[in-house]
Amino acid sequence: MAPRARDGSPSSSSHHYRRGSALGAALGWLLACALGAREAWSGAGSNARSGASPRVRNGAGAFVLRVDLTFVDAADARALVRAWGEAADWCRAREPFLLHYEIAQSDAEPLKYSIYERYRTKEDYLGPHKSSEAFRKFRPQMRALQDAGKLVVSGESFVELGVGFVS
Repeated sequence: MAPRARDGSPSSSSHHYRRGSALGAALGWLLACALGAREAWSGAGSNARSGASPRVRNGAGAFVLRVDLTFVDAADARALVRAWGEAADWCRAREPFLLHYEIAQSDAEPLKYSIYERYRTKEDYLGPHKSSEAFRKFRPQMRALQDAGKLVVSGESFVELGVGFVS
């Protein structure tokens, strides 16, 4: 039996509690339905429950460069990374075919860096990127450090097979 106030009427706190419980249950049910529908519509399956987003397979053919930089001193490294950042900003705003453009510093050897570049096609790299204002400004700065013996540059290029994902 529901608790009663001293005057014999139903307790206001229990009345609010019962009404709140019904409202809470209804909202909980609606939320569960909405989340279930979202999962069903997205086709995410168990990934949605784990917080991971569904992955989409890449198409084959993207052209990828990895450029390794080894500096002699930290000041030159900082200066070139700063110049590369300016080039990256320019490319991000003007080169929609440039899919990934990132520089990373070795966690074991602080004077070693790698640049990762991913283009829609090799032709996008060889044509519009290499003839861009950003490339024409940055590349001579890097070449000057190489010519002075302050930087060693090496690297490799690859063509993606379309197996895996990029998020």
